[in-house]
Amino acid sequence: MSGERIVRTDFSRGEAVGGLVWLSVAALISVLLEVVYLGTWVTLPGGAQLAVPYTIVIAFLFNMVLTRTAQLWSPNPTVAGVPLYVWIVGYLALMFGVEVTGDQLVGSNIRSVLLLFAGLAGGVWPLVRGK
Repeated sequence: MSGERIVRTDFSRGEAVGGLVWLSVAALISVLLEVVYLGTWVTLPGGAQLAVPYTIVIAFLFNMVLTRTAQLWSPNPTVAGVPLYVWIVGYLALMFGVEVTGDQLVGSNIRSVLLLFAGLAGGVWPLVRGK
């Protein structure tokens, strides 16, 4: 057995669309959870609290996985970026949803900005890096 990677290409257009839809659903769930848990604090033994915005790293890594998986369904970078576009739209909807719901989900702080940039970088990286 060689170390060669085998990529299956004998799928229909409907299967590709279905795959991208599921990746987009994962992107929406991901952005919601990343925003909700962005303000995580850990209480240290002395009683001090420390902000741990681990979802910034998760946004980078998970969007990278989503985009790389989308590239298996379509070699076209525009189509492979669909989960990233959905993630961005979800982030913006949560950010501007305060006008509709009255609840501010995306905070006005540097962690929210870092989450946005990490998500963008993770999603764009596989597209610009090539194979």
